[in-house]
Amino acid sequence: MIYPIQMKNKLLILIMARKGSRDSISRQNLRLVNDKPLIHYVLQTALNFHDADVFVSTDSEEIKEYSMMCGAQVIPRPRYLTKSSTSVKEISFHALKILEKNGMTYDKCLVLHPKFPMIQQKTIKSFFSLLKNDIQTVFGIAQIIDSKLNYSVKTTNKKLIKLEPSNTRSALLNRIVSFKTKNFLKQKGKFIAPFHGLPLSNNELHSLSSYHDFKTFEQILNRKKILVRIDATVEIGLGHVYNMLTILNHLRNDEILIVMNKNKTLGANKFKEQLYNVKFFSNVSQLDKIILNFKPDIIFNDILNTSEKYMKKLQKFNSMIVNFEDLGNGRRYANLVFNPIFSKKRPLTKEFYGGKYACVRDEFRIWTNTVNRKETKKILISFGGTDPANITSKILECIKNNSLKEIEFTVILGYGFEHKNEIKTKSQSMSKDGFKIKLIDKSDFLAKYIRDTDFAIISNGRTVFEVACMNVPVLSVAVNDREKSHSFVNDHKIGKHMIFNKFTFSKNLSKNIQHMLLNTNRRKYKSNLKKLELLNGVERVIEIINNEFNKRN
Repeated sequence: MIYPIQMKNKLLILIMARKGSRDSISRQNLRLVNDKPLIHYVLQTALNFHDADVFVSTDSEEIKEYSMMCGAQVIPRPRYLTKSSTSVKEISFHALKILEKNGMTYDKCLVLHPKFPMIQQKTIKSFFSLLKNDIQTVFGIAQIIDSKLNYSVKTTNKKLIKLEPSNTRSALLNRIVSFKTKNFLKQKGKFIAPFHGLPLSNNELHSLSSYHDFKTFEQILNRKKILVRIDATVEIGLGHVYNMLTILNHLRNDEILIVMNKNKTLGANKFKEQLYNVKFFSNVSQLDKIILNFKPDIIFNDILNTSEKYMKKLQKFNSMIVNFEDLGNGRRYANLVFNPIFSKKRPLTKEFYGGKYACVRDEFRIWTNTVNRKETKKILISFGGTDPANITSKILECIKNNSLKEIEFTVILGYGFEHKNEIKTKSQSMSKDGFKIKLIDKSDFLAKYIRDTDFAIISNGRTVFEVACMNVPVLSVAVNDREKSHSFVNDHKIGKHMIFNKFTFSKNLSKNIQHMLLNTNRRKYKSNLKKLELLNGVERVIEIINNEFNKRN
């Protein structure tokens, strides 16, 4: 008997859910996860796929009642089909024959199992749509392994993998399979070759076989979905990218999506190297679609000053909004704003200003600088990942004009550095004249060079915090209007700050370098550096974000 009998579609989803066994967790399919029985999750996903009828094959009265309460139909499973050795084919054949006897004939069937609770609707759709022409059977697959199944994989396209008999390599076939029912029934419950496999995502492959798996699944269900809007170009620099990488490193348990403008993708590979998903958009409607599909709990904006129009539109998605380095009019519509580079006496509610909210990379928190040389021996030069104004070249000219041959200069060339060839040519020429110039190209370990320098000549952006947290005096140069508003160096008296002016730069730079060469000045700046609270900024930011999120939920 079927509870109840009703056929609406030509597609069938069959969920296998027996009472339990000696080789599984007690009451596994009914064990609560986030106050819902495990079977609830695959049931809801299947029922929300409205193009298929959903049946549950079970020997459990409790599973039967719960499934019917959720809106699924039930096929009672006989005891002889509840053994651990019972195959998916046997259960499927039994269910289809019962349905056939009740006048219900389906074209295609997809078998699912509660122990794989994270199957997605788009994957369900693929399992059905791939059953066409000569493709009769599609298994859900995880990876290539050695097993008794004796199937090796041969890729035919991005979605589908052909499975062929082999004695050397084999594919793990999950308890998830779709097939055409006509030939399956004609062959008395045999899957029809050629067999194909549909690779499942890492989340979908999460199966529950132990108590630890249940705990992990609960953590996955409770994790936040965070969408990160970030832009980076040669003009903007890579500071935003490194800032966000540092923050996201403390949110590894959450689901992260990076979203970038197609014309501002410098640094995208940095996110991909860290295994983050990255999507690009070229117009507002594409961005809206990405946000709508992802359904983020939190949206991070690290895109400089936001407009009221942009922020008001984001509010319609009902996500918590967190902005970084934002002095725009749109910031008043954010739930939180972090402006560590700026100082403000009367911030808006939920705005956080000052260096204590700076998020410095881990390497700068591990290493420190203990240099206390009376005479300056080493100076570091770093103007971010791009240096669009080519300040590095102008500094080398100043070094040359002042004949600073006794000092070793370490010049950092960033990943987006535009004037690399010019710098290399100039440094080679200066080296021949007796200057000590060392070029470091695309280093991911900047702290190595900062920890042995007497002071640093750097851009007046987020690099200031990285150098300062290692107790290194700073000579900062503000190049653009944004950097001119960064007052951290002057506020805390940790070095000299100057604004770039092409007419006076060389003269002012020479004067400030001479100031920094004096040991008494550097000692004073080092003393002030030790008073700063920079090392735990990222923890402060994460704590504030989590607290605000918890209040909203």
